[in-house]
Amino acid sequence: MHFLNLYKMYKNRINKKLFYTLNQLPFQKSNLLKAMKYSVCSESKRLRSSLVYLTGEVFQINIVTLDVISTAIECIHSYSLIHDDLPCMDNDNFRRGKISCHIKYGESTSLLAGDALQSLAFNILSKSFMPNVSNFKRIKMISELSSSIGSSGMCIGQNLDLESEKKELSLSELQSINFYKTAFLMRASVRLVYLSSSNFSQSVLSILDLFSSSIGLAFQIQDDILDFKKDSIKVQDNKIIKKNTYPLIIGLDKSRKKIKNLYEKSFLALESLKKKILILIC
Repeated sequence: MHFLNLYKMYKNRINKKLFYTLNQLPFQKSNLLKAMKYSVCSESKRLRSSLVYLTGEVFQINIVTLDVISTAIECIHSYSLIHDDLPCMDNDNFRRGKISCHIKYGESTSLLAGDALQSLAFNILSKSFMPNVSNFKRIKMISELSSSIGSSGMCIGQNLDLESEKKELSLSELQSINFYKTAFLMRASVRLVYLSSSNFSQSVLSILDLFSSSIGLAFQIQDDILDFKKDSIKVQDNKIIKKNTYPLIIGLDKSRKKIKNLYEKSFLALESLKKKILILIC
């Protein structure tokens, strides 16, 4: 199947799963649930869940298990975006062409909506039926996700990003921020699928990490390019703040070359993975 058709199929599938999951929660008329739905069900690329389904195809994971992982990942991603837009963080009034959650529902409700989505993700991952996934595997998956989004993953990336607004960064420092802030959750998306499989190989996991991290870094740079004119400079507390991005530091042309290099690296990782899997099968 053509990639774009496959991507559309995965996107439609996870959108339905998310809609169903949120509709099963109590207090449907509360602003909390409305804020959660507003953020989760807004137009999203669903790149992370697509990575889940694609990785699941490679390792022949039951589609029901992939639904559970994808739903949990998308809840985490939505929670991070809600918090990221808050005035105390990036102070963004718009997200995906719509007003941000805190503008529509207020800061306190948005903060709670993010918290609720984070806890929902772990509730889904801990309780939902996943065929052929033992409790040992489930715990490993929960551990992986929690470490990927906490003080050793996404949160430290966001913290370093906020602190970087006060100084000029080197390219290596910026890459480190992007790795923790963005690539870690993409890496976790792929890792959770692999941890649900029947086999474990450190070499295969390393290849998957290289693939997902390269995709994650490329995605962040592309996002920075798309938002360059709009977000490279912002005003906060009457101060002009320059956001450290690849386009701002090395320019648009070199940023595009960096994306191409990362793209090529991810495909080399896939070729290496293909050989590893053939060896395991034989």
